[in-house]
Amino acid sequence: MTFQELPAHARLWVHVADRDLTAGEQQALKGALSEFLEGWSAHGAALSSAGDVLYNRVLVVGLDEQQAGATGCGIDKLVGFVRAHGAAIALDWFDRHQVLWRPEEDAGNDQAWRATRTADFWAQRKAGLVTSESEVVDPLAATVGVALSELGFLVKKFDESWHADMWN
Repeated sequence: MTFQELPAHARLWVHVADRDLTAGEQQALKGALSEFLEGWSAHGAALSSAGDVLYNRVLVVGLDEQQAGATGCGIDKLVGFVRAHGAAIALDWFDRHQVLWRPEEDAGNDQAWRATRTADFWAQRKAGLVTSESEVVDPLAATVGVALSELGFLVKKFDESWHADMWN
């Protein structure tokens, strides 16, 4: 199954790396992830899942829980895979203090993403560098359907994101 074939109700895990992955690192990760997901199971039941790397630093894994749901052990296996991958290439997939965004003038340009520490992001918002029309990656989407948008997968305008709620 490819990531694009996952149904809208598929559960979603999103991890944002603390740096961009090189093209070679992305290819290696996609291969290792595919191999992991082929063997991913919960209490002996194969899990219908897929994953991808987006925007050079976002790892997404989706699971159709109507086929078989992930258990605590299964989720632990996924977290272990992600953690081991990060350790192998000196990358942190669990840094929750950064925001992936792109300025209004670079909207739609997948090479223009900027990763900014949360405090710096709010300072840039206050300075007017991050505007209502700036685009942000929303790593809080719980399902594939919630993550879909006309701007791109996981992409929202600042004013439509959870960031705006924090700002107001």
